[in-house]
Amino acid sequence: MGRVGDGKIQHIMNLFDVYPLYNVTPVKANDVFVTDKEGVEYLDLYGGHGVISVGHGHPHYVVKLKEQLETLGFYSNAIHNPLQVALAEKLGQVSGCTEYSLFLCNSGAEANENALKLASFHTEKSRVISFKNSFHGRTSAAVAATDNPKINAPINQQQVVTFLELNDANAVENELKKGDVCAVIIEGIQGVGGLDEGTTSFFKALESLCEKYGVILILDEIQSGYGRSGKFFAFQHHNIKPDIITTAKGMGNGFPIGGVLIEPKLKASYGMLGTTFGGNHLACAAAIAVL
Repeated sequence: MGRVGDGKIQHIMNLFDVYPLYNVTPVKANDVFVTDKEGVEYLDLYGGHGVISVGHGHPHYVVKLKEQLETLGFYSNAIHNPLQVALAEKLGQVSGCTEYSLFLCNSGAEANENALKLASFHTEKSRVISFKNSFHGRTSAAVAATDNPKINAPINQQQVVTFLELNDANAVENELKKGDVCAVIIEGIQGVGGLDEGTTSFFKALESLCEKYGVILILDEIQSGYGRSGKFFAFQHHNIKPDIITTAKGMGNGFPIGGVLIEPKLKASYGMLGTTFGGNHLACAAAIAVL
């Protein structure tokens, strides 16, 4: 595409048009309000899919990010980062999940991608059980486990995923009996799919069946976590213990960060997971400020 200037066509780069946009251009925000370029103020009930967890421009959050940015904003995971340790300790305390280990990444999709990879490493199997109307992200394995054919390209469809009805424990067991499943992944409360959720008896059955058949139970708490259900994680209403918990959206109040909480039976080894920007100093400062 181009435009005319000085008698010549000047070519410009355009955005790849994949978002149906609201006709709103925010220029500033405070607490639960955003103001657009025309000066119109809106009550923000959207918050970037619930990413804004403590409000726009919260004073404590702003101060902590400024302080960190003035000292060290980023360094790679090749060095010690005490902020990662502090974040893990604080997240464990606030969530009640002190026995888990934490792997830090940049987004919810990346958290689910790494969770599925860990499950496959641990079990040495590859098929995934997911549920109808689920949404787990847009990276390769995560989108394959998402029940939306429109966003699954052929390269994603190489992943072997079986979609089952929510709350059908018999169907889950029939699939696990086949012996080729590495993970069952389920949202604490379905977000994009319409706020459906499993019953307590179903979540308890998943926990029991996964243990019986040696399958990893992944709780995707990316939208349902961080206090949105009345408990820190939605699965905590059902008194179960997943093998892996993923979190992201509310974690950094808009700053990109995600996390994978990993039960001790899944063992780490050098190089099995990795990320350039995950758990950087500024992201950790944002996440600690939120907590």
